[in-house]
Amino acid sequence: MKCFTKHTIFLVLILHASKAVKFESFTKDTLQSQGRNLKKENNIYGDGYSYFGSKKHGYGSKKYGYKCQKHKLSFKQKDWPDELPNISGLIEDAFPTWCIDEDENRVDCSDGGRNGRFSPLYFTKRYSGADPVKGGYPTNIDIQYAFEFAAPYFGQACAGSPHICREDFDGTKENCKKCPKVKTDTDNGPYGPGHVPPHISLAAVTWAYNDNLDIAGAIENWFDFDQNACRILPSILLKLIRNYYPREEDKSVYYPPPFSDAGGAYPLEFVNLVGDSCGAEKEKHSEAGELDCFENHSPDVSYPDDLLAGHGSPHYCTKEGKDNDVNNDWCPYIFFGPNRGKYRHPHIAYAAIETYLANLVMPYMCGTKWDDSNYPAEVTTEVAFPVMDGEKWEAQPLIDNDKWTWPNDEGKKKKPVVGIFTTDLVIPTSD
Repeated sequence: MKCFTKHTIFLVLILHASKAVKFESFTKDTLQSQGRNLKKENNIYGDGYSYFGSKKHGYGSKKYGYKCQKHKLSFKQKDWPDELPNISGLIEDAFPTWCIDEDENRVDCSDGGRNGRFSPLYFTKRYSGADPVKGGYPTNIDIQYAFEFAAPYFGQACAGSPHICREDFDGTKENCKKCPKVKTDTDNGPYGPGHVPPHISLAAVTWAYNDNLDIAGAIENWFDFDQNACRILPSILLKLIRNYYPREEDKSVYYPPPFSDAGGAYPLEFVNLVGDSCGAEKEKHSEAGELDCFENHSPDVSYPDDLLAGHGSPHYCTKEGKDNDVNNDWCPYIFFGPNRGKYRHPHIAYAAIETYLANLVMPYMCGTKWDDSNYPAEVTTEVAFPVMDGEKWEAQPLIDNDKWTWPNDEGKKKKPVVGIFTTDLVIPTSD
């Protein structure tokens, strides 16, 4: 195993300079203007500052692998934390939020804090992919998540999601969640590993960093700016995933849920499992370890009587809605109790960790915030929603004559979204 030295860093910089890469002056003022978290110490640039943050522990850690401090090409090696910082803090750093008053109205930050671009309260998928002023966050497509394999925006139900419905699927009458995701029995085919839930990638990267896992090389080898900007290379990500989630002899692979220990114990899921439904889910995922059910993440909070408990998602749908088979994605995320509005998609957490690690490895290329310079996209990744029972963020699908109505007056949102999509799986085979 090769351990890199400080001299290697200068060689890398020289090589980048030979490619006409523009480097900024690394002064205190420049870095602070970019929102960097500075700590007074010496570094190899000699300006007396290092560029790394807290050493708070993140969530979920396994202990194996080995360390080689010189293996990490940081500007000051000892400033790399042993474990990733708290995930909530990383999300706030990558997707800074605006300030609100006690009535949840947006206000100027009186304490001099960042008046960010994103809402501190997130309730609905309806505005994901849209201008953040509406209350949404980037979608899996916006962050260019490598293993989404989303359905194209052809006007069919579940477009923009990993559920691949054919063009002739009647989304006005049937729940498109029944449409399959891309599933493969090998990683070397045209669709690689198939759809890998983002929380699995989040867990694998977190554990690999915390464990000093060397199967994919040093952390700096996870990135190649010329090929993939400030995102982890897909080939590296897959190696990390398969280390923790290997294929079985029958070529299948088990991905535990995000609210389980084996699925990464993601703390911002806030699943609706409560009472007996939590016990039933534990039986369903008997090898996934402990589950973070409602009584655990929201203790002493009464579950609303009009909501259906236990359909195993972070969405809180009404009993009437679920009796009429509404798509869970149309229902709001947790909107009551102390965790009101605190749900964040695992792909947002994954993008936050990518951003953090890229800034450690390439601070001269990658900032501490997720790059939103091209967000929202010219053709947004918003998805078609049904008619809702109101305009509030916590609105539920409107049930009329024992049925929901999809789409709403905004239509099916057939549009030329830029991205990589499973086009061939949507178009029916000609007779």
